[in-house]
Amino acid sequence: MKDLEPVVHADLEIRIGARQEEGFPVEITFSGERELAAGHLAPDAVLPWVPGFSPEEDGERLFAALFADSRLRDAWAEARGLSRRRRVRLRIDDDAPQLHAIPWELLREPAAEGPALAVAADAETPFSRYLAGAWRPGRPILERPVRLLVAIASPDGLPPGYPPLDADLERRTLEAALTGADPGEIEATFLEPPVTLERLEDKLADGFHVLHLVAHGKFSRELRRTDVYLADAAGAAKRVSEDEIAAALSRLETPLRLIFLASCQTAERDPDDTFGGLAPSLVAAGIPAVVAMQGQVPVDTARELAATFYRRLLVHGQVDLAVNEARGAVLTARLPGAALPVLFLRLRDGQLLGRRGQIQGPMPEVFWRTLLRNVADGRCLPIVGPGVTQGLLPTPSEISRRLAQELKYPFPDPDDLPRVAQFVGAYELDLPQREILDLLVRSFRRRYGLPPEPRRPNRPFSGVVRDAGWSALSAASDETEIHHQLADLGLPLYLTTNPDNFLTLALEARGKKPRREALAWRGEPRKRYDLDPAPSPEQPAVLHLFGNDLDPSSMVVSEDDHLDFLSRISRDDDNLLPVSVAAALASTTLLFLGYRLHDLGLKILLRGFLAHLDTEPWKRQRLQVAVQVDPGEAARTGVEEARSYLEKYFRSASIDVYWGTVHQFVTDLHTHWEEARR
Repeated sequence: MKDLEPVVHADLEIRIGARQEEGFPVEITFSGERELAAGHLAPDAVLPWVPGFSPEEDGERLFAALFADSRLRDAWAEARGLSRRRRVRLRIDDDAPQLHAIPWELLREPAAEGPALAVAADAETPFSRYLAGAWRPGRPILERPVRLLVAIASPDGLPPGYPPLDADLERRTLEAALTGADPGEIEATFLEPPVTLERLEDKLADGFHVLHLVAHGKFSRELRRTDVYLADAAGAAKRVSEDEIAAALSRLETPLRLIFLASCQTAERDPDDTFGGLAPSLVAAGIPAVVAMQGQVPVDTARELAATFYRRLLVHGQVDLAVNEARGAVLTARLPGAALPVLFLRLRDGQLLGRRGQIQGPMPEVFWRTLLRNVADGRCLPIVGPGVTQGLLPTPSEISRRLAQELKYPFPDPDDLPRVAQFVGAYELDLPQREILDLLVRSFRRRYGLPPEPRRPNRPFSGVVRDAGWSALSAASDETEIHHQLADLGLPLYLTTNPDNFLTLALEARGKKPRREALAWRGEPRKRYDLDPAPSPEQPAVLHLFGNDLDPSSMVVSEDDHLDFLSRISRDDDNLLPVSVAAALASTTLLFLGYRLHDLGLKILLRGFLAHLDTEPWKRQRLQVAVQVDPGEAARTGVEEARSYLEKYFRSASIDVYWGTVHQFVTDLHTHWEEARR
């Protein structure tokens, strides 16, 4: 498998809060930005949970209880209409721990025709449970091979009712599941018996990504904990507590990314403690993905689950989708217990395995070496576009659709933000800017679970972000947040066409003293000038090419704004750019991040000042240009077409196209940068 097959799902979060007089409050949010509805879950409909005659009937009963409120039922239907593929994340707040004991993986949606749809066993609706916390979920696994440690605990002297495990059969089952992987893709190491906690911790210290543990487990309601039967040094059964296991794993210098507990009752939990139970305690120890079992899992079911899970994970890399596919395989095989596996997940997009993007250029083998050397020398200039804030803020298309809907845009292109803004601006010139900034405030607060606040007309969006403590919030929840990774590089200058202050705050978090500037493109031509003080790694400059939120009138939003901006920057006698910025554009490595090749904003940059940078006095210097191109554009734009398109504007440049997402590129760059530093 040369490339992981991309599978894109919309994001659907179902959040259940602490019990109130009306019941448990339930909120449904689509794509992290669009609140569909809020309602209530009736406590007596699910608590105490009493299993019925069949898992199928229980699943339909559970679905009916969760969506008994008509507002929630309509929201689920609306989400289905918005996107057939939906990543379903169940988030139960800390103060409603009793709801975790309910087998939500049984959820079955009645269909108009045919059998009900098992939400947690359908490839269209990857399902996971989300546990909030202050730990960082980390980045996708980019290294190859993926290192998997398999520990099969079959000690002597197990208590009555616990049959010995067939270690040889378990090993053959996993080996068969991994046979389809490319050579060098995954490396499985089997821990030789006896499987003691000490030997397990010692072996994991060698550095593994994934732990697969096959063992008998037991949840004690009296002790309110889960124990696992491992072995002592002599090979006899030894009951090891969840606290001991979590403590051992938390001591690892290289933390695990996934634990698959093929062990009974490892998802069972204390109903009064959100993190009571083995699997939740492992999540609390910093493991971003934990698969565990809620109940007694039949041996044949456990083997089918594990085999399908790893086989599918190596295809697309998404852990929640692989678990859904594994449950589906159990149903297809007519084995019992398809809903027993529970996935606790901290990865918002489910992407456990990543892939470094491909460099398409004349000398790909020296791309990273040259780029890293230029980064170290401060001769690298990121140019940051709207794709960088995807997942953090709504995309331009999402903003456009929202404005078009709210302001009754009458034309058939509601995804085109410059055109929609042009229509909105016909009523009042700065109305598009104010509407967009207001939408960003609401979306940002919703993204981080902050309560809505009254509109304050004179408060800029950047003030809202700063007051919310975004830098700490994002660093705590996302190890690969793009602005923080770019700030780590310690460059003197950053350009952006976004109006936000995320880069500035990320730089401040690293002890820098950045200055935030916006081009005064609406005013009269100015004399030749420069930034004062000059940009440096200690005092970097963030230059907003298309204006920023501190002066909404400076923002380039509508079609007229773009045309006026192009006209202004194309004048030979205008000194719109500071001298040092013009020099940097002509003599450093340019990194275009978060743009689509045919976006109007990128065309403005290319047709404006960048097209003239090979004139005096810079023409003797060969420019290096790296453009990140999202594979989602592959259907419309091939690599060669992308390079040809860029060569029209950079006639004397070395152009490299990075075929991958912006998140993939920046994480790839940051990983190379860290490796070079070490």
